[in-house]
Amino acid sequence: MSRYPISIWWVRSDLRLEDNPALSAATSESDVVIPVFVFNSKLERPKSKLRSNFLNGALNDLDARLREIRSKLLIKQGDTAEELAKIIDGESYIPVFANAGYSKHSKIVESQVAKHTQLRLFSGQVSIDPSEISKKNSEPFKVYSAFRRKWENVYQQKIFNTDYRRLGFKAGVESSYDLHSGANSLARSSTRENAIRTLRTFTEKNGGINRYIELRDRVDHHTTSGMSETISLGLIGPNELFQVANSLGQSSVENRNCRSVNSWRNQLIWREFFKHSLNHFPESANQSLNPNLTNIEWINHKEDIEAWYEGETGYPIVDAAMRQLSDEGWIHNRLRMIVASFLVKDLLVDWRIGANWFHDKLVDYDSALNSGNWQWVAGTGFDASPFFRVFNPVLQGRKFDPKGNYVRRWVPEIKKLPSRFIHSPWELPHPPKNYPYPIIDHGWARKRVLSVYADAKSS
Repeated sequence: MSRYPISIWWVRSDLRLEDNPALSAATSESDVVIPVFVFNSKLERPKSKLRSNFLNGALNDLDARLREIRSKLLIKQGDTAEELAKIIDGESYIPVFANAGYSKHSKIVESQVAKHTQLRLFSGQVSIDPSEISKKNSEPFKVYSAFRRKWENVYQQKIFNTDYRRLGFKAGVESSYDLHSGANSLARSSTRENAIRTLRTFTEKNGGINRYIELRDRVDHHTTSGMSETISLGLIGPNELFQVANSLGQSSVENRNCRSVNSWRNQLIWREFFKHSLNHFPESANQSLNPNLTNIEWINHKEDIEAWYEGETGYPIVDAAMRQLSDEGWIHNRLRMIVASFLVKDLLVDWRIGANWFHDKLVDYDSALNSGNWQWVAGTGFDASPFFRVFNPVLQGRKFDPKGNYVRRWVPEIKKLPSRFIHSPWELPHPPKNYPYPIIDHGWARKRVLSVYADAKSS
């Protein structure tokens, strides 16, 4: 088999040298591989400074790892297709290897790149390519349980080796973006080494995995893997995660541990489901998929939306979560469901408004997971929560933050309240004057949304 004298590894959400199908193929078929990352000037930069810092830290880390093996990360700014074409400079024998994206925009950029280069795409964001999982009639799955069964039948552990000797650079071509300019508050956390350390901490003998099945929804405990940011940028690959999960499952002796591992593994498969769904239905990023719920009469009251943004709704668990989101760029998945349900179901605000806010705030933002989760809560997706499921913010707070420790941290105005009233301060004989009264009555709002959804289904 003839080799390419030189090729390009187009770096995207796969900032790793390990478990990287595109890079593995490039190094096995090429004498020299040039790593290139492009900040697309036609895209709006993340409004979240935290996410920008985290990305810069991850790029810095990848560049440092490449320099250890006498390569470097080439960073460009501009139109992706044009910048890659400039590097190739008319040399048609130079192919571009990349891991496929699944959003509508990713596909558009890929088609533009393919017009100027010899583009080869691989599946580095998921463990199984979307083309390999379908129903007997070749249609994609719309129900998670059926998808999971097929996924488990198809899944095979894969290892993608990289020949580091092939990684290099192209003489005379330099970066147009300075990775090392300015302080990066998240540089230490956005590294491959930290990602591995975090995973090991979670999965070790006394780590969070051991009580995951019991405590994964508790917002006052640290029992999640804590890796969502690193996974979103691809510092760790999907095959690596499933390899760890499978290893843990085989070594688990205690029934509880086995159930915990399966529960965590199930969350990883949900991630695959949302990726596959976005690939097959790119319109799901901004269109309701349930044909019976496309005519919901959203109210979108400006003052209600602002109160939700600011964490001033009068519901402590909602407000605590929204304040943490703005401050840290992350909240627990249980909290994401609570605040999403409150916005969509209690306030009757279009789920896309909430999804856009998460896009602007989340460090671990992922278009497939974001739209998938929002449509799940709103009941507008294929395999979604029933439209009549409306999270009660008081009961959710009492169940998943029973002593109010989480609320006390993020809503200091009420931190001295007794636990009995921490999730419903308005029930006190003398409610605190420095904390807002609920902007809406949940019981009344629940009746309203059920009526609105019923009308939408019948229209």
